Amino acid sequence: MRSLAQRPCGRVSTARRGRVAITVRAQASSANGSKWPLDVVVVGAGIGGLVTASALLEAGARVRVYEARSLEQALDGPGGILVQANGEKVMRLLDSPWPTPSSSSSSFSASSLSDAVYAVGGPVMSGGFRSDRGDYLYYAAVDSTGLKDLRSNGLGISRRSLQNILHAALPAGTVTFGAPLKAFTAPPAGQAGAVKVEFEDGTVESCDILIGSDGVRSKVRAQVLREAAGEAAPEKLRYSGTVCWRGRVPMSRVGKGAEWLSQQVNGDTWAEYWGAGLRFGFFQVGSEVARDASAPGGLRQEGEPQIAWYAFANRPEDWSPEPGADEVARMAGMFKDFAAPVPQVIAALDPASVSYGRIYDQLPRPAPWAAGRVTLLGDAAHAMMPTLGQGGCMAIEDGLELANELMAAAGGLEGPQADAVAAAGLEAALRRYEASRAPRTGRVADQSYQVAELAMADKPVSVWLRNTIYRLTPKWAGDKQFEYLYTDYVPAWKEGVRQGRQFGAGAAAAPAQQKVGAA
Repeated sequence: MRSLAQRPCGRVSTARRGRVAITVRAQASSANGSKWPLDVVVVGAGIGGLVTASALLEAGARVRVYEARSLEQALDGPGGILVQANGEKVMRLLDSPWPTPSSSSSSFSASSLSDAVYAVGGPVMSGGFRSDRGDYLYYAAVDSTGLKDLRSNGLGISRRSLQNILHAALPAGTVTFGAPLKAFTAPPAGQAGAVKVEFEDGTVESCDILIGSDGVRSKVRAQVLREAAGEAAPEKLRYSGTVCWRGRVPMSRVGKGAEWLSQQVNGDTWAEYWGAGLRFGFFQVGSEVARDASAPGGLRQEGEPQIAWYAFANRPEDWSPEPGADEVARMAGMFKDFAAPVPQVIAALDPASVSYGRIYDQLPRPAPWAAGRVTLLGDAAHAMMPTLGQGGCMAIEDGLELANELMAAAGGLEGPQADAVAAAGLEAALRRYEASRAPRTGRVADQSYQVAELAMADKPVSVWLRNTIYRLTPKWAGDKQFEYLYTDYVPAWKEGVRQGRQFGAGAAAAPAQQKVGAA
């Protein structure tokens, strides 16, 4: 993969990147200071589940991840994701199996998952919220989050690429695909014994800890709530009142090409346009990572720089596109009066590449999120509106904070399946994790919902008022509201928790051909 020093330092890179083979080294086992290897099952192989698996492995745990979807479905996804400053800080703390070339072409240095994402995607630079006419309502300069280097403002990458990188960074066999959860059975609080996890095919797995990271419609959360309240009815999610279309498109196909696109947004790497009940945005995500069994490590970097785009419209919950409808034509009509380059981005789209869905979230839930040796993570715990682009970043934070609490509590204890003291200690660690995360994730969810309400205003008076307030708000005040999110959050490993990961002897000098991360 390209080194950090080789990356262009300007706002926009329009050069086509060549095919780059991404190599992965075999992982050796590691152990923490506990008397037994903590055994964790994670349900859900989304961003949060895969990051959590990496963090727990670095702390010496045994980890198995189970995903209901097939490998092809789980390691794909429409559009992109902004791994913003807070998420990028966590990714720097997690080891990557892809070595970073040093100043000497014959040697390599250790690298992080942030390095891997940066090499494929690209940095988040300046950008802002704009009116449908194109003028700024809120402008975020490159130093708005305390920029320390080119990537500390955040990284943009396609969902497909991120999922493939996170998956391939795990040892072979860590993730089992096509394994939908049926139910789990956990010992009563404070009691020893194994957590039993049953899947739809009848397979039953035993573990010390169960982590539900299975999304907004989490089966783990549903069972937790049923057992806590004795209710059989499914949980009611909150419909946002909006539907979303999204996808990716090469920058070269938009308007007169990548340079033209950059000029339309003043060199910004992201832009979002607000109209009346309509919203359209895009951001740069770099090239693509594809699975390739013939490539070293099973991954190949390919293609040209892209943008991930998204469009929102206010619609009732029962609305859905007509069968066979051309969604590109629909969006072209909805956004025809928006400033360039919005119509040009839509004109460049292939209808077959457009994804559509309704947007739901949950009312922020106070701690505790679960009971016993079961917990929740990511959207399963705190699904939020995508307005601030923080859903994935909150899940990334969850992964590190959960690994810290669990493995700090595990040190020196006997296994919880045989020892009630160990079981109680781990339960207390899970409740501390939930208590520490609930206020922060709740605040982000509330703020995301509030900004969404403003962004999707659809009455002329409310649109005028929204735009006027944003234009008159001093930039320092706009930046201040996000300090807690980006600047104040300083993640770190707890003392003695991080054991590190070994990815194979001699692999730095001569990357191994073994494919890591296979199903």
